[in-house]
Amino acid sequence: MARHGECAKVESLKRKVPDLGAVTDPQSFAALMRKNGYATAITQQAVSKGAAFEVIVPAKELSLVFVTADLCSTFSAK
Repeated sequence: MARHGECAKVESLKRKVPDLGAVTDPQSFAALMRKNGYATAITQQAVSKGAAFEVIVPAKELSLVFVTADLCSTFSAK
């Protein structure tokens, strides 16, 4: 999810993380950041449907929320 509830593809992270590779989910993103030596926190967030994970990488100034497509469509419908 982007700011203000808009949804963006994971690929949009390539501007901050050029070596993004085949990352498709929050767990693989967190693993990549840890592999590259960055302290990374990942927490699951309570949502009414779908799934949401917050991933924080302080050294890269990233605070991201990964959501499933069904949750994203809920926000875009509003």
